[in-house]
Amino acid sequence: LVPFLRISSPLSPKAPRAMSGPPKPEMGRAISAATSGYSNEDSPSPSDLEEEDAPPAKAPNRTGKIWDRSALKVQRDALIDETADCLGIEGGDAAICLSHLHWDVDSLTQSCFDDPNFLSGLRKRLRVSEGPDAPPATGSDDLCEICFCETAMAGVVPCGHSYCQDCWRRFVSLAVEEGKGCLELRCPAVKCGERLRSDQVLRMCASPPLAERYRRFVIDAFVEEHHSRKWCPGAGCSFASERPAARASVRCECGMTWCFDCSNDDHQPVPCACVQKWQKKQLDEGNDIQWIMANTKPCPKCNNPIEKNGGCMHMTCRKPGGCGHEFCWICMSDWNGHSACNAAPEEKTIKQARSELMRFSWYWERFGAHQAAQLKSGGDLREKMEAIVACFSAESHFNVKDSDFLLDAQEQISRCRRFLKWTYAFAYFIDANADKRKLFEFHQAQLEGTLERLSDIIENTDWSLFLEIDIAENQEFFQKRERSISLTNVVRDFFDSLASWIQETFPE
Repeated sequence: LVPFLRISSPLSPKAPRAMSGPPKPEMGRAISAATSGYSNEDSPSPSDLEEEDAPPAKAPNRTGKIWDRSALKVQRDALIDETADCLGIEGGDAAICLSHLHWDVDSLTQSCFDDPNFLSGLRKRLRVSEGPDAPPATGSDDLCEICFCETAMAGVVPCGHSYCQDCWRRFVSLAVEEGKGCLELRCPAVKCGERLRSDQVLRMCASPPLAERYRRFVIDAFVEEHHSRKWCPGAGCSFASERPAARASVRCECGMTWCFDCSNDDHQPVPCACVQKWQKKQLDEGNDIQWIMANTKPCPKCNNPIEKNGGCMHMTCRKPGGCGHEFCWICMSDWNGHSACNAAPEEKTIKQARSELMRFSWYWERFGAHQAAQLKSGGDLREKMEAIVACFSAESHFNVKDSDFLLDAQEQISRCRRFLKWTYAFAYFIDANADKRKLFEFHQAQLEGTLERLSDIIENTDWSLFLEIDIAENQEFFQKRERSISLTNVVRDFFDSLASWIQETFPE
């Protein structure tokens, strides 16, 4: 490995000092792959790592608070009780007022203290009359105003309209069955509009499943009405998050990392506007590209169809049936000597294609390849690494630190796959001069190339074989371990540097 030197100023009396191990790459200048120490032909030397080095610490969790449904209910009830006690009103009335003001307790109480007539005016607008909030009684001799048969129930709503229990149950249950419109259920009398409180709706639900459905709607609305809370967009996830620090992503308990502003997959530092433009472009032209591109690719040597079944871009035309040729899935070049395939086609190539669709398809293919690899690394690869680590931990001659590097590497691979896919969407819309674009593509290639080498080791090594070898003869395992840790550090440094450079060079 050619040592990576920090270039000192010509005026500095100090000579350049070689750094131990791969240093954090600098984004301020373009350096060639031959002198950077990160070419795809070389690997960081295992001797640069001390035997006692533990796997690097995981990236800090940048998210805000995360709540499940039970915690959200507790929080909602606490806000209602606080407001009701402060303003001297019923809990059901406080819930309706808070919902209207997006659950901003401070805003509601301050407005009431500043203007003595604010609360009465708000009640009038929301049709929340003052009155007793007691369980319904049956002492009235009036007939039901709907069926005119049964004796009406008195005291259900403060407006004074009375209906029998059967009509109330049918009216409320039908509304809950129809959907979230039941959250704003009103008195059925013509031109009345008095709001039904939550506890009144729950008492009138015809069955426990309907009551549970209504409670679920209430918690949904508590999150959706709040300006600083959102549901996690992960499939089947029931956690909600508060807005994190500026431009930070949310890492949910379900494992998904997402952007709070646009509710998409985490794409920092690529701006939300770029992500939305890319998604619109995909909807407009993505279906056409799916018809153009095949699901398999022919081997560049023997033309046998190859199906990609993993996250690594290093493909092998397997025998029997194949020729054994190794190539890159994205650019189809020979893997031996492969350096980079991230630079977009030259303008001459695009003109020959005579179609903007071809240019978009180039970026779309790479975006899709990294997205598929991200799903593999976050799913199948994660389960595989967890199983291997568990097996290593069960062996008496291995300790926990010996195998933790596998989970650290898997997490970094998944994180970089997500980042790289969005850099291709960003590169499609980037408005930069030729020098900035070449610098961006160079560092993108450095990250991509080093990531592929790390992914190649982690995914294509049969780690279970090392369980059958005595620790004294397991030198190959520790060599691969040191190499994996070194590559994980390099990938992390490239990731952080490229992300910072994008934020500084292309501010929104």
